Amino acid sequence: MKKNMSFKDALKRLGLSKYGDRIFKSNSHGELFHIMDYILLAKHLKDNEIPEFTKWFDDLISHAEKTWNRPESVFQHIPRLMKGE
Repeated sequence: MKKNMSFKDALKRLGLSKYGDRIFKSNSHGELFHIMDYILLAKHLKDNEIPEFTKWFDDLISHAEKTWNRPESVFQHIPRLMKGE
């Protein structure tokens, strides 16, 4: 695994490239701190964990789009949602 990883590389490894623009623009205040969450996930998830994570992520986004008032904010809360909060 690369010591330094770009956001684009992280999304590619996680199978989330199709969400890149939405993730990047998800904070209504323009803050980008959540970008690091994806890089850290890409660095720390094991290869065999990624397919399950990608499916969970796709399902979560679908659920948020149907039920959240501001579904684009889901992209900022991934670590918290992974913990079941």
